[in-house]
Amino acid sequence: MPPVKARVIILLLTALSCILPSASSANPDVYDALPGDTRILQYNLADFDGDAREELAVLYTTSDETRLTLFRGDSGRWSRWWDDNGGITHQDGSAPRSMEIRDTNGDGRAEMLAYYLTEKNTVMAIRILTLDDRDPSNPVFNVILEDKVSPPGYPLVGMEAQAFSVTFFKMATSESNGYRRVYCWNKKRFEKCVEVEWEKP
Repeated sequence: MPPVKARVIILLLTALSCILPSASSANPDVYDALPGDTRILQYNLADFDGDAREELAVLYTTSDETRLTLFRGDSGRWSRWWDDNGGITHQDGSAPRSMEIRDTNGDGRAEMLAYYLTEKNTVMAIRILTLDDRDPSNPVFNVILEDKVSPPGYPLVGMEAQAFSVTFFKMATSESNGYRRVYCWNKKRFEKCVEVEWEKP
């Protein structure tokens, strides 16, 4: 018979195995739902539709494109829920380099911030997308803000005059002026509410 300490450990492990779901049921392989040549770039858990349950957003590449897919929890497994079908590709053909997931407008639902490098990597374009799930069988993402900044830089999400806001900065250089540009939330989308120009030195 094992010593008392060993018996206690065995009993604890047995109890945990009864309480916790198995890896195969709790964490099914998302790769099974994606193309065979997939390389995952980034993934995030967030509540996009406000139902207090998190969805899984996966940004990935295949042999010829970058794609984004959302999965929903379904009976202990992830099921495919939404595909971008190329819809998040920038107008110049650029695919997102990265994404950020956060609630930008205070509605309790996560938005998606997609970041692109364009014009030979000298410009960062940013899109903020929010889920329109009025038809649960056909959810779509709508663009609620789009802008770009050079040299590339990330926006600041916060508050401006008691409104949820997204702020872009461009530092002044010897060749060009800079600015602080603020977009404020206006019920349906972000609209420019402040712009301050900084003169070049």
